[in-house]
Amino acid sequence: MPRNILALDFYGSTITAALAAVDDDTRTLRIRHVLRRTCRSFSGAFVRDMAGAEEGLNKVFAEMNEYINADPSVVVGLRGNFLSFKSSSGFKSIDTRNRIIGDREIDEAIRNSVPINLSDTLEVVDILPQSYMIDGNTGILDPKGMAGFTLEIGTFLSYALVTHLNNLNNVLSACNCPEYALLPSSVALGETLLTEGEKRSGALLLDLGEESVSALLYNKGILLDGLELPYGLNRRAEAVADLLQNDVETAQEVLNGYEPGADEIMDEVIEDAESKMLQGINKEILQAFCLHLKYPAPNLILCGSGSTKQMVKTAKAIFNAKKARLGVVDHLISDCPADNPAYTGALSLIRHTLEREQNQLGVAQTKESGLFTGFLDKLGQLFEH
Repeated sequence: MPRNILALDFYGSTITAALAAVDDDTRTLRIRHVLRRTCRSFSGAFVRDMAGAEEGLNKVFAEMNEYINADPSVVVGLRGNFLSFKSSSGFKSIDTRNRIIGDREIDEAIRNSVPINLSDTLEVVDILPQSYMIDGNTGILDPKGMAGFTLEIGTFLSYALVTHLNNLNNVLSACNCPEYALLPSSVALGETLLTEGEKRSGALLLDLGEESVSALLYNKGILLDGLELPYGLNRRAEAVADLLQNDVETAQEVLNGYEPGADEIMDEVIEDAESKMLQGINKEILQAFCLHLKYPAPNLILCGSGSTKQMVKTAKAIFNAKKARLGVVDHLISDCPADNPAYTGALSLIRHTLEREQNQLGVAQTKESGLFTGFLDKLGQLFEH
């Protein structure tokens, strides 16, 4: 019998969600329903107002209720500048008699990659293994079952501020959702949308939303660094306002009602505004990734609700990339229109979660292991009201 997975992605002041049915026997994934709901009590995964955030999430759960026939697994995507990232490594001496590496040794090496002097203000939300080395020998794809004296694992760590994370946890708990996995949305996007060739040759992933930007940098097949910026297409509106000498609200109204190609002059204004916005993003990325980004990444992948085909050419020139493209989650079996770029994050969370589950890869933070006690009951109560 298929099982359900529900992904929640907090995109600025909008909650996006995707519900999928997974058949483990045939390894097929069917998207049952997707939704977008404005909730200004959230800014990314940062809670601005507890009561409003709970109300917004309950409405999302209520809409999903008619598509759920059993308790779902839930994966929550984190976005926002309360996230930080770091490449690390973990070491484990193999102390079993026959020196064979198993799950226990791999798990210990992964967990040993977390710094022991980690600040009390931070909490690890995800540990992504990336490389393995046995007795100094590199290039190992899977160490399980191999013999050796020492195991070293290269990892990519994602942290979140404890206070912000606790607020999100309290809202989810109040919505009768006690069990869920937490993952950075950007990591799910990078691991889902980029090809292995792009990761090896070097790639910059840019996820552009209305109020936020997420960036990931890959080189030689390794995820090197990540960045969360607290602005996005809202900077484009500011640039349009400056060019038209209007206020930002008027400029946003013009953008909301504008169709590309309808007015040649406005096309040029918007292109100039997008160029200014992307130049600002590029400046932040060059500063944040200065230790890793000695040369421009040859591949640029744009995704998110703010990314368009028209923007790819401009971004390619600004980021000095050899190739640029839009990143989409393809090969989907879907019962609903799920091709809107705004749903890419939620769909990537589902894909990435299943891949890690299948490969038994890494450690994502999980809250309250067990059943979703009362989840469907709460949804039923919502519809009664």
